[in-house]
Amino acid sequence: MTATTEDSRVSFNNEEIQDRGSSLTAARSGKKKKKNFLQKWFDILFIDSKAFKTFLTNFVLTYNLRAGVAFLVRTLSVLRQDPKAFFSLQRLLDEAQFKFREEAVRIGLFVGLFTGTYKATTHALARRESADCESEKVVPKKWHSAVGGFLAGFSLLIMDKSWHRTLSLYMATRAVQCWYNFNKERSYFHFWGSHWSHGDSLLFAVSSAQIMYAYVMRKETLPRSYHKFIVNQGPIDGLMLETVQQSCRDLPIDTGKVLDYVKKNGGEEAVKAVKPWLEKQPVKLIPRRALHPHTSSAVVATLESFSGVAKKIFPVYLALALVPAMVLRYKIFVKNPLGVVGKALASAAQSSTFLATFCSSYMAQICLQRMVFESMGWRDRKQVYWIAGFFSSASILLEKKGRRSELALYALPRAADSLFLILNDHRLAFTVPYGELLIFCSSMSAIMFFFENHFNNLSPLVAKLMTRFLSHDVQLSVGASSGQQQETAEVHTPKVVNSQLNPLRHSQSTLSLSGSTMAP
Repeated sequence: MTATTEDSRVSFNNEEIQDRGSSLTAARSGKKKKKNFLQKWFDILFIDSKAFKTFLTNFVLTYNLRAGVAFLVRTLSVLRQDPKAFFSLQRLLDEAQFKFREEAVRIGLFVGLFTGTYKATTHALARRESADCESEKVVPKKWHSAVGGFLAGFSLLIMDKSWHRTLSLYMATRAVQCWYNFNKERSYFHFWGSHWSHGDSLLFAVSSAQIMYAYVMRKETLPRSYHKFIVNQGPIDGLMLETVQQSCRDLPIDTGKVLDYVKKNGGEEAVKAVKPWLEKQPVKLIPRRALHPHTSSAVVATLESFSGVAKKIFPVYLALALVPAMVLRYKIFVKNPLGVVGKALASAAQSSTFLATFCSSYMAQICLQRMVFESMGWRDRKQVYWIAGFFSSASILLEKKGRRSELALYALPRAADSLFLILNDHRLAFTVPYGELLIFCSSMSAIMFFFENHFNNLSPLVAKLMTRFLSHDVQLSVGASSGQQQETAEVHTPKVVNSQLNPLRHSQSTLSLSGSTMAP
C-alpha cells in the first residue's frame, strides 16, 4: 500500500514537472514569436521601407540648404557693406547676425520626418494588405498614399507655431490646384477665364492687392516675419505706415514722433512742408513729403526705391537660386560651374528687377495719389492701398511665364489668410481648434494621393520637390547635344509601387529639376 502511494506521488510529480516544462516552453515560444513579430515589423517600418534612410538623407539635405542660403546671404550682405570684412570670419559668422541653426534644424526634422513617416506608413500598409507578407513584392492600394500623407502631416508640429498657418494654407492651395487640374483634365468643369494666357498674372494681382492693403492697414493679419520682410525691403518707414493707418481711421496721431522722424531724415525744410498738415486732429492726409522726407521730388524717391530694393533683395534671390543648384545638382555644378553660376545670376537679376519694379511702382502710385489729394484737399482713403497693390502687380510680366503661376500660388494663401482674419474680426468667420494642423494633414493626404496615382495633375514645382525628396535614386547627367545643360531624374520605383495603378507616373519618369526661384 505504501509502495503504491509513493509510486503515485512520483508519477504526479513527474506530470507536474512536465506540465511546468511545457508551460515554460510555451512561454518562451510566445516570447520568441512576439520578439520575431516586433522584429519583423521593425524591419518593415524602418529597414525595408527605407524610412530611416530617407529621414536621415532629407534631414541633412534640407539642413544644408537652409544653412547654405543663410551663409551666402550673409556673405553678400557683408561684401556690400564692407568688402574688407570678407576675410574676417568673426564678421561673417557673427552670432548676432547669423541666426539660422534652430530654423535649419526644425526644417530638416520636418522634411525628414514627413518623408520617413510617409514611406514607413505606405510600406507597412502595403505589406499588411499583401496576401504573402513574406514576399518581397507587395502591391499598394490607392488609399495607402492618402493615409500615409495624412499621418506624415503631423510632422508639422516640429515647426515653430508661427509657421503652421503659412504652411497649411500654402499646401491647401496646392491640394486644391491638384484637384482642379484633375477635374479640368477630364472636362468635369473649369473656372471661367482659366484659358486666359495671363490668368496667373490676374490671380497674382488680386492676391498682392490684398497683401499690400494689409501691409498698410492691417499688419496684424500678415505673419510677423513676412510683414517685417516687406517693411525692410520697402522704402517707407514702419512709423509712417502706422501713422497712415491712424489717419485713415481718424485716430489721434503722435505729431511729435512724426516731426522728429521728418527732421532726422529731411531737416527743417521738410518739417516746414509737413507740419501744416498735422496741426489739426484728426489728420485728413499724411503728405507725401512725410513718406520721403529726404527729398521733395517724388520721381527721385521712386528711383531710389527701385535701386534700394534691388540692392537689398539681390543677395537673397542669388542665394535661393545658387545654393539649391549647388546642393541638389552637384554633378552638373562640378562639370559646368560657370554655367550654373551664370544662370543663377541671370535668374536673381530678373527676379530682383521684378520685385524692385513692384515696390517702386507702388511708391509712385501713392505719391501720385498724394499729389492729387493734397491739391484737392481730400481725405485719405484706405481703398487706395488695395488699388495700388493691384496695378503694381503688372510687374510680374517681367518674370518668366513659368514663374508667374508659382508666384501667384505663393501670394494667394497669404492674401486668403489676411482676408479670413479680417472677416473673423468682424465675426463673419470662425476658427476651429487645431484647424491649421487638420488642414495641413488633409492637404498632404490629397497631394500624396495625386503624387502616387495622378502624377500629371501636380504642379511642376511640387512634382520636382516630391520626386527629389521621395526618390533618392536620382541620376543627373549633362546632355551632350546642343551643348546645353540637361538634367534628368529617373524616378526610382520602389517595391511597393504598382505600375498598373499609375501608368502616367512611370511614363513621365524624366523630370527637369531646373525650377524657378520663388519670392521669399
